[in-house]
Amino acid sequence: MRNLIRLIHMLISIITALVFAFIFGCSHHSAPNSSNIHPAHPTSAKIDSTNLDQSKNTLLIRQSERAKMPKGSTLALSNEAIKYLQNMLEAYFAVGNRLAKDKYDTIPSQSHTFLSALDQLKSVTNQEDLKIIQILEKIHQYGHQLSSSSSIQDARKHYGFLSHSLLDWLHKLALPVKVYGFVCGMAPHVPQKGVWLQSVAEVRNPYFGATMLKCYSQAFKLETSSLMTQGESNDQ
Repeated sequence: MRNLIRLIHMLISIITALVFAFIFGCSHHSAPNSSNIHPAHPTSAKIDSTNLDQSKNTLLIRQSERAKMPKGSTLALSNEAIKYLQNMLEAYFAVGNRLAKDKYDTIPSQSHTFLSALDQLKSVTNQEDLKIIQILEKIHQYGHQLSSSSSIQDARKHYGFLSHSLLDWLHKLALPVKVYGFVCGMAPHVPQKGVWLQSVAEVRNPYFGATMLKCYSQAFKLETSSLMTQGESNDQ
């Protein structure tokens, strides 16, 4: 009888976890444990979301804007700027990989590498293009916050804001490499509910790491021509 009761309790726990994952948009894994919960998750401490402007910066709106742009109107970078951009992306991707592995060790150093490459890119950017300069300044702000983070939970929060601002810029560019993007769907208090970018198509969720490594609610990609294409949705 005790074994039957224990089995029933286990089944209830599993069903509860599956329902939880379904509600928040991720269905590949069960709910995360408290030590790996993204700081922006509703079960964690909420952060100020008054300036996220999510209604104007959705992936679908960006895709619509891209479709309306005349062919060849994407911003082309100089060879020197492309080199710095590639260095930025390599450092950014490295941060995401460490977060996906639940590792914090090299994140500050990789963040500093990212900022160094960004400063080099800014130095060869037209300073009269105020709109681009403002975007780069915002990227620098979030990159600096990431480099100053003191824990993996803190790093994941700042990584979310950095990813959003980085996407805001990259979708305007003629990119030298293909970039794969995903939306976690379980971080409602950071932009895009936890957007992130990767150099490979295999899903590696940096917000929950091993507990929900394959979890995502939306996928997209930035082609080398910088055409943003909507990928599959993983909503169930």
